[in-house]
Amino acid sequence: MLEEIAIGCVRKTHGVKGYLKVVSFSGEYDHFQKLDQIKLKNKSQSRVFKIEEVTPFGGEVLIKLEGIDNPEKGKLLSGWVIWVPRDLAADLKQGEFYHADLVNCQVLLEGKEIGEVQSILESGSDDLLEVKIGEEVKLIPFNSIFIGSVDMEKKTIELLEGWILD
Repeated sequence: MLEEIAIGCVRKTHGVKGYLKVVSFSGEYDHFQKLDQIKLKNKSQSRVFKIEEVTPFGGEVLIKLEGIDNPEKGKLLSGWVIWVPRDLAADLKQGEFYHADLVNCQVLLEGKEIGEVQSILESGSDDLLEVKIGEEVKLIPFNSIFIGSVDMEKKTIELLEGWILD
C-alpha cells in the first residue's frame, strides 16, 4: 500500500491573498481541517507546504499556504494534486477503497486471474476499473452488479459478470 494518498486537487485561486480553492477526491472535507502541511505534486514536480488556514467554502474548501500570498503565486499551483500521509486521508466506510489501493489488483473471474487494474476512471455514476487483459484494456464498472469481493491483502477483485468483457 502507498504511504501517501491523493486527497484532492487545487482548482484555482480565490481572492487577493492567495487562497486556493480545492476539490476533494472523496467529496469529504472534514479531514482537511486536520492537516498542518501538504505535499503538492504535478507531473515530476513535488513541493511541501505548511498550511496557514483551511476554510469551508460553498461545498469545497479554501486553503491558505505559507508563502502563497497572492493570486499570481496561487495560479501556478492550479491543477496540482494534494498528497497526505495515509492516516490523514478521509476515513473509509465499509466497502470503500482508496483508488490507489485498487491499482495493480488482479481481477479474478471464476477464481482465475484474467487481468490487472491499471487505473480508476471517474464517471458519472460509478467509477470504472481500467483493466489490462492480455493486450487489451477493458473498462469495468466498479459496482455490486459486476464486482464481488475485494481482498486488499491478496490484492484481488472478483468479477461477477464475464460478459462485460465481450
